[in-house]
Amino acid sequence: MAFSAQNSITIKRLRSSDSLILTFGNNGIPFFQAIDEVSGAISPNWEVAENQPVRIPTITSVRGLAVNVLSHKWSYNGTELLFNGAESGGWTTDSTGKFRINANGHIKIVKNLASAVNIAGDVLSYTVQVSVAGVEYSLSSELDIVIQKMGASSYYTTILADTESLSSDVLSTNITTKLFQGVTEITSYHTKWYKDFVEWPDKVGQKNITVTRDDISGAQLFIVEMCKTSAAGEPILAKAGIRIIDVSDEYKVIVEITSSNKMVSDGNNVTVKASIINMKTGSIYSPADAIWKLDVMDRENWLSLKTSATNSIEVTPLETDRNGNYYDVDVMAEVTFS
Repeated sequence: MAFSAQNSITIKRLRSSDSLILTFGNNGIPFFQAIDEVSGAISPNWEVAENQPVRIPTITSVRGLAVNVLSHKWSYNGTELLFNGAESGGWTTDSTGKFRINANGHIKIVKNLASAVNIAGDVLSYTVQVSVAGVEYSLSSELDIVIQKMGASSYYTTILADTESLSSDVLSTNITTKLFQGVTEITSYHTKWYKDFVEWPDKVGQKNITVTRDDISGAQLFIVEMCKTSAAGEPILAKAGIRIIDVSDEYKVIVEITSSNKMVSDGNNVTVKASIINMKTGSIYSPADAIWKLDVMDRENWLSLKTSATNSIEVTPLETDRNGNYYDVDVMAEVTFS
């Protein structure tokens, strides 16, 4: 049986040998805006209520313990948002007027973030303090807001899941895709789906798919490629990926930074190590027949930049610095054992 996990999932070890997992639900609207480089038009318009994206933080105890949220905060590009504005319909506006929050910590974007002077991606950060079995813990995660300056010939795809976390109670999730050309949504396109790098022929041609627990061993990366038609040789217009985890699986792969450097810079590499965790006991499991594969993934094109056949890999500027630009990367770890 194969197990996989990626480092974008936040997992905290608890003294009770439990694990906390922070994931985000959504209302089906991606964190994506495009601005036309000629007309200045922005799409979608987040000032229109039906276009406004919502993110729903969810903290899950793998062992099913009650999670009590003590406090939480959202930050935009590193600056904490202060929700001290008007309240309407259960939503309170922040001091910038761009965001709203409800009593459960769900956040909604209500103003356009893309502009003639903001044509690069933004980051929305979430930090939460929780109590589990009388012990307090802090979890945090970042959500990328993709903002692109797009011409009429530019393509971009978005991918969203109803939930990125399956369990014995949540048996499946729906994954939806959208394709944009410039600021216009394209509804006619052909898809190819992959589990990691292996083509998934059962889903070919489907724009939206359902993923069940049977499709996942611990965690799974799903990649979609989009072409104009199904004809052989059609160029790929866009590609996107999403990770789905199963919190009820007996074994999980966790990915941790073990070097003193936590971010890549000139002369400072980052070492990442993967381990197998027995989720029933909370202990590290080290089978003698474990076969590892770690990949440093290009998040722009979902291609492997570097591979290791051990449970450790080093990320260097050779992977993050390309064509004069700096890029974040993902480390994807898989292991098979009997």
